Amino acid sequence: MKRHHLSIRARLTVLFLLVVATLLVATGGAILVLGRHTNAADAVSRINQAMSSVQDREAKNMVAGQGELRLSTGTDVVVQVTSLAENQVWAASSAIFHDAVISHEVASVNAPNYYLVDLQPWVQHNKLKGEISLGEAQGISTPRGPGLLVAFNYGQSINHANHFLLTVLVVAIPLLLLIVAFIVWISVGLTLLPMEAIRRRVATIAANDLTERVPETGGDDEVSRMAKTLNAMLDRLETSTRVQQEFVSNASHELRSPLTTLLATVDRASNHLEETDWLEFTDTIRREGRRIDSLVDDLFFLARSDERREVMRRDEVDLDDILDEEARRVRHISQLSISTAGVQPVRVWGDPAMLRRLVRNIVDNALRFANEEVTFSTRYVGPMAEICVHDDGTGVDATTAERLFQRFVRSDTARSRASGGTGLGLPIVAEIAQRHGGEARFITVDSGSTMRVRLRRY
Repeated sequence: MKRHHLSIRARLTVLFLLVVATLLVATGGAILVLGRHTNAADAVSRINQAMSSVQDREAKNMVAGQGELRLSTGTDVVVQVTSLAENQVWAASSAIFHDAVISHEVASVNAPNYYLVDLQPWVQHNKLKGEISLGEAQGISTPRGPGLLVAFNYGQSINHANHFLLTVLVVAIPLLLLIVAFIVWISVGLTLLPMEAIRRRVATIAANDLTERVPETGGDDEVSRMAKTLNAMLDRLETSTRVQQEFVSNASHELRSPLTTLLATVDRASNHLEETDWLEFTDTIRREGRRIDSLVDDLFFLARSDERREVMRRDEVDLDDILDEEARRVRHISQLSISTAGVQPVRVWGDPAMLRRLVRNIVDNALRFANEEVTFSTRYVGPMAEICVHDDGTGVDATTAERLFQRFVRSDTARSRASGGTGLGLPIVAEIAQRHGGEARFITVDSGSTMRVRLRRY
């Protein structure tokens, strides 16, 4: 079953909304609790103020025989003064002037004014119950004698204030969330817009045309760095594709030459069987066959190396022994003078077969250009082991010789394929040196040319 995932824009918006909603709900709850507490404290303050006013200014007017006194205490606070002994109303606010005694006398040392509010049974069934709240009680001295002063918050002012605050929060929080969602949606969209442009541009870049690049926004933000990274990747892909195409083209060209020679030799021999010099025919077939074998072997090594499938062994290898073997080989096949006076005992950890191939390629390269002498030398240079092979030929320009380590590149003096070069020997040297933690390069010398290879000892 196909799963449908939200876009990054939608996921970021939802995530941000959840965070903001949590904060708003928590803040709204705190505001609601604080608002209710503030409203209650304000109501209690008005009640205490009304009680103090009655006790200080109205108590002296409660004279015996004058009946019930009407108190002026405002609209949101009601006060009632009753006798302690006869449970009789002496004074009351206008809103409750005709009501009976609201609260009993209940003394308590734990109460703020040593009296508790205890509503009469009739209040529980009267509409007055819904109008009064937050009652306070205290004793009062009057000309009629000691009495009980009770005061209440009157009306729905507290409930209305609390309800209004709750309504504001219930309306405001969703409205704020909608506004935040809109802002986040637009902001994330604008932020991702350059990335979408990059995606569309990458989608239009054809595999056979890697010259196009994605637009860079400038600056040093994440989008700009991603665009630069993608362009760098496209540069590498373009270079890799070009190198691959050149590699295939050059490999085909190199293989075509010996194959053409083989086919021409076979055709000529088949058409002139009696006139064919079979010894020369055999030598030609053997020479071109070995050339194809060497070329295929080099191509196979480079291909496996590019795929990192060429497994490296880790053994102790004496480079001086390998150079001595090469010196003996060259002396048997060449009239050149081979000097090994500079060869010192040098040992590294590496792949013996790869290192023999490296040395063989270096020496074969020197043999092609040497006039009379080839010199070998080895030494340690810090953590590296160094091999130098010098020939007394025409030499190469060390400043531009890096290109000789590219595949199928030959120096001008080695253009003739009669010399046996395929342009893969030095790239193989560079690859093996790199895999052994080192490098291969030509160095500047007074005459001739010297190739220096450094390998990590451990």
